[in-house]
Amino acid sequence: MTTRTKGARARILTALGFGFFIDSAEDVALPMLFPAVRNSLGLNYAALSVINSIRIIFQTFSGPFWGMAADRYNRKWILVIGTGIWGVWTLVCGLVTSYWQLLAVRVIACLGLGCLYPAAFSMLADVFGPRQRGKAMGTISAIGMFGIVAGAFAFGELLSIPDVGWRWAFILLGLASILSGLVIAVLVRDPVRGGAEPELEAVITEEAAAQFRFQIADVRQVLRCKTVWVNFIQGIFVMTPINALSAFFVTWLVDDRGFSEADAPMIFGGIVIALAVGSLVGGLVADWADERWARYGRIAVSQVSIAVALPAMWYLLTRAFTLGPILAFALIAGFFLDWTRRGVKQPLVQNVVRPELRSTAMALTEFFQGAVASVIIILFGNFADRFGLNRTLLILVCGFWAVALVVTVAYYFVYPPEARRLRAAMEERREIIVGR
Repeated sequence: MTTRTKGARARILTALGFGFFIDSAEDVALPMLFPAVRNSLGLNYAALSVINSIRIIFQTFSGPFWGMAADRYNRKWILVIGTGIWGVWTLVCGLVTSYWQLLAVRVIACLGLGCLYPAAFSMLADVFGPRQRGKAMGTISAIGMFGIVAGAFAFGELLSIPDVGWRWAFILLGLASILSGLVIAVLVRDPVRGGAEPELEAVITEEAAAQFRFQIADVRQVLRCKTVWVNFIQGIFVMTPINALSAFFVTWLVDDRGFSEADAPMIFGGIVIALAVGSLVGGLVADWADERWARYGRIAVSQVSIAVALPAMWYLLTRAFTLGPILAFALIAGFFLDWTRRGVKQPLVQNVVRPELRSTAMALTEFFQGAVASVIIILFGNFADRFGLNRTLLILVCGFWAVALVVTVAYYFVYPPEARRLRAAMEERREIIVGR
């Protein structure tokens, strides 16, 4: 690896990492602040479900448009617009005075946030090779998770300010989002598409890559990919538990386990540290497994991580009532929670989809699984109001994870042949470039 390549990787990881840091804090801001927002605006569980899930739906709905734009145009400026300039709407969330105002502003804010994952997903795949993508996704995710940790502790402190603490939290988040856009503008140079493919890294140039430029008709190739469809389906049962915990865990600590509004975000922040470390470790383990068993290694890592997290979360929701057991089993579940998404699902898609289609593939995946998972959580928000939050989380987390464990088996049949086809296509592309 050249010094130039190392420098490009470092700059992209630093800039995107900061973007993920702020974006992750943004994702959990409302759930963490909800007990205070609820008291200020007079809301209930169903209102939290609607606001949080509508946010995810509109964020994922905008994702395919951002994804196709990122595949077609300069990804750096897509990110500056979506993560930086759009941050002003997060700031405005701190100024609302009613439920409907909050809902409307959150929808607008999240239309811009849909750009980060597709563009970053594609960009990282162009500077990290197939055997390093778990580490790349795990690293960027871990940095993002520390944004949740920082947000949890900052939110906990701000909530000690009566009445207006939650407002200052949104205002400061908006300013930080604008700053992240500036960091990306200064540090990032859009890498050549396909630059990290083993067959192309020595021959690819901007001019050569341009002949394989994204066309709207190419979206059909993404939709014909069986690995992507397994990703869609498994993602529903993986993302629903993650979204449910993100939306309700702090409120569950307050309402079901009796912790204070200021202490619950602190506890959640401590647990997210395990999630961040686990995300990085999961990416490294998945890369190691992929190197040892290229056909099935990542898939097996997914199954193992779900099989460990599932009983830990069941015990947390049914048997843990004091701080010690809650922390112990939440830390175990949190450590393994994100292994499948970062070390397995995302690298599998990167390894079967052509470079100029990866932003679109990521956006469609996020759209499909995020939208379905969000609708489910909206329905279960009403269920929580009627039957209790603990029972709702038991179904959404443990029940859905059990299904995800079974669905993972489908990867064994569809991923290996599609990964081989991509490698063959990249070899053909090399011959085209060299033969010019």
